[in-house]
Amino acid sequence: MKMWKNILFAVMLLPLVPAWAQEEAVEPTADELLACMREMTVSQGNKDVAGRIRKGKLKIPFSLSVRGDTLAFQYKEGSAWKRFDVRIKEDKVDLLRVENGKAVVMAPAQYAQPIAGTDVCYEDLSLRFLYWQGGEMVDAGADSRIKGRDCYVVQVPNPNPAVGQFAWVRMWVDKENGTTWQIDGYGADGKLKKRFSITSVQRLSDGTWFFKQMKLEVRNPQNPERTIALDYLEMDDLPGKK
Repeated sequence: MKMWKNILFAVMLLPLVPAWAQEEAVEPTADELLACMREMTVSQGNKDVAGRIRKGKLKIPFSLSVRGDTLAFQYKEGSAWKRFDVRIKEDKVDLLRVENGKAVVMAPAQYAQPIAGTDVCYEDLSLRFLYWQGGEMVDAGADSRIKGRDCYVVQVPNPNPAVGQFAWVRMWVDKENGTTWQIDGYGADGKLKKRFSITSVQRLSDGTWFFKQMKLEVRNPQNPERTIALDYLEMDDLPGKK
């Protein structure tokens, strides 16, 4: 079965037509959607992309290399480049710090640690929640449309709420092309903590889509309708852009 790609930066690589759109009158379950997202993370071959995390005037250069079941992130902090890897296994992902060529498994307490003075943390980039079980499709009514697009809305609970920053997440997945337009992360109190949303995309000559810019909003714990911090993940133009 043809799958579609979603690396966030899961969300970074997006093929044109997902598997469920190729079969009439067949709608995926939440588990099938998540399985597609996981499989396509490691099934598209080697990729190398670069960009920056921007918070106000602060700009943190980063690069991402996809090599089989490992995603290697490098980012510049001060004058030094630092690296961490996301290693994908059948039923989970491991986060590893890489120093002096040696990879060490990251402690769960570090998952929510901000990167280089931004509001983006390691867990945000790893999309660890794709491996949580027990997801369900949500009937969000009019709220299921993002940017005028009809979306599946998938809600997934954290199997271990004591680990990581979210108790559950909600994702908006385009019914036609598989783009994940928005990801909301909620705390144990049921309040929205972070929102990721794609603001622009770029298409390559081979039919692959990359996001061009993604917005990260940190919400006020007392008033989740209010954004108190704003960051952007911005990609460089890629070879073969149409």
